[in-house]
Amino acid sequence: MKKHALILTMAVAAAGLCSCGTGKNATNSIKSEVWQTMMVKQVDVQIDDQIVIAKYNNGTTLSYKILDNFGNVALTWDHSNGRNSNEEGYSTYKDNISIPSFVVAGANDEFVFRVMEIDKDAFNGCTNVTSIDIPFSIMRIMDGAFAGCSNLQSITVNENNPTYKSEDGVLFSQDSRMLITYPAQKKETDFVIGEDVSLICTDAFSGNQYLENVTIGNFITAISDNAFKDCSSLKTIELGGNVRVIGVGAFAGCNKLERINVRGIFPPHNCPTVYETVTKETCKLYVPKGQLWNYKRRLEWSEFKNVQEY
Repeated sequence: MKKHALILTMAVAAAGLCSCGTGKNATNSIKSEVWQTMMVKQVDVQIDDQIVIAKYNNGTTLSYKILDNFGNVALTWDHSNGRNSNEEGYSTYKDNISIPSFVVAGANDEFVFRVMEIDKDAFNGCTNVTSIDIPFSIMRIMDGAFAGCSNLQSITVNENNPTYKSEDGVLFSQDSRMLITYPAQKKETDFVIGEDVSLICTDAFSGNQYLENVTIGNFITAISDNAFKDCSSLKTIELGGNVRVIGVGAFAGCNKLERINVRGIFPPHNCPTVYETVTKETCKLYVPKGQLWNYKRRLEWSEFKNVQEY
């Protein structure tokens, strides 16, 4: 009992140093997550070369990278079974991954690590992961964290997380300006990206096999690399009037793309291979009235053969 009380006190104190949340609700959330972390029943932990590997009684093994001397760690790619990279061998990450806020270690559980970050490529290629629960403590999610999760159905976020939120299983920044991840197994055919979003992040929609029509809001200025890569059912795209940059491979592998409506007077700058494998002879490109020549003379758009004004 004393040991658990000590862990609770240390964890809450550490959370107070790191958390952006304030007030009674944030404190209650931290306490509840400490107890939830204990209830997960971590059964074993090993620390080797700045990597903490924790095993839980539900059969899950999660790996964490130590970030600093203050007890902050990042959930990282699966280091079990002697794997030396996230691309080497089979990952044991599968089914529902419920990320704890804290990891304890030491003979008497005297070390408390706070899970602050989801590392780059942490779940990259984890095809057996179906859902991910993100706790209050996560403050950073790095690029490619969920890339290649072809069976991911939903992402949920603790309601008191000050940095991220989930809406209908889709991961956004708390201020809605960034759309981070749209699960590959989300089955809707149409999706409208709201006017409050300004950035579509790297790999955000990649690998989704169900989307057919996407409307991109007028306040979005950038579509990042591989954002819609391999969305094999995508047929139409509506690009908002303020899109300025479309990243590398953003629509690569969208083999069924039939129509692109662009509302911007200024043609967006396309990085190389944006529309790789898209059939530019048949895909119809609609541009604002009076801007036909403006688009045709731009190298990035000149390969489209069927360009019309609307």
